[in-house]
Amino acid sequence: MRKISFVWSCFVMTFFVACQQAEVENPKADDLRMSIVASINGQSESPESRYTGTDPSNVVFKDKDKIGVFIDSKPADAWIFDGEDWTSVDKIIYWPSRTKTHTFRAFYPYAEADTYTEVPMPSLQEQDGTIESISKCDFLVTTKEQSYSEGGTVTFNKEDEENNYSFKHVFTLLKLNFQQGEGLSGATLNKITFKGTNIVAPSTYSFQTNQVTLVPDGNSDALTTDGLSKDLTGGQTFYFIVNEKQDIESASPITLAVEYTVNGKTYEAKAANLGNNLFEGGACQTYTITIKNDVLVITGATIAPWGEGDDFPDISINGEEKPASV
Repeated sequence: MRKISFVWSCFVMTFFVACQQAEVENPKADDLRMSIVASINGQSESPESRYTGTDPSNVVFKDKDKIGVFIDSKPADAWIFDGEDWTSVDKIIYWPSRTKTHTFRAFYPYAEADTYTEVPMPSLQEQDGTIESISKCDFLVTTKEQSYSEGGTVTFNKEDEENNYSFKHVFTLLKLNFQQGEGLSGATLNKITFKGTNIVAPSTYSFQTNQVTLVPDGNSDALTTDGLSKDLTGGQTFYFIVNEKQDIESASPITLAVEYTVNGKTYEAKAANLGNNLFEGGACQTYTITIKNDVLVITGATIAPWGEGDDFPDISINGEEKPASV
């Protein structure tokens, strides 16, 4: 009987020791629960909620925004923002290890992605020129290596000039400032069209190469916004997002065409070689466009990472009266 009791006691002790070891080694212990802090590159004082204000270069994430986060080579997990904190959507996310350094690759907006080498990017083919509409097209990325010993929170923020892990824009933002010239009144802007090879082609992003892969379709070469009927008294500003174009050897002409009405007559005007046919990824290219009677004057302004930048030379083109529809 004593022998049975001794054996049972040994079994119980072994069981509890095994449980304690399992608790220590369990990678899903409560203290390994992961959290995230994230910001968008270029923030300064008093940033606005993302694309609901007037300055797209100084924005923060807004309520219900979703990002995807790859932990090492695992499929992306979705995280949602409630205005203050980020929360994993489908499950609680834990640190895989207490000691190892892990690579976190994050992107906005969230889309299902099994591999960080082929992340779906938003469609650019339906835009109306408003600051709100570009929130549907913007694509941002960031990468950071971090271990649990550095803190249980993965911080996608700018730590200093050499360590900036905040989200960065991938596409090119075009900002068009339209205004009436001196002595002109009653001008109405009706239509804006961009043309250029693959400027709005569907695309995917690779964190491995930090490059965009274009997947052209039948609507890749033009972006048109019509039915605007915008009075240019006091000026009007329009925003568009397009694919970057960096290869000067293969760059095709990029054309901006506008249709506007002055004193009851409709005019068409075009500017070729916009931005010298090159659009810089992650940058904002700004143009001030002045309508002087039937002449369209485009002042090539700045190009920068959605901030300050270099000047382009002025471009002047003549508008031609559009024949009346039969």
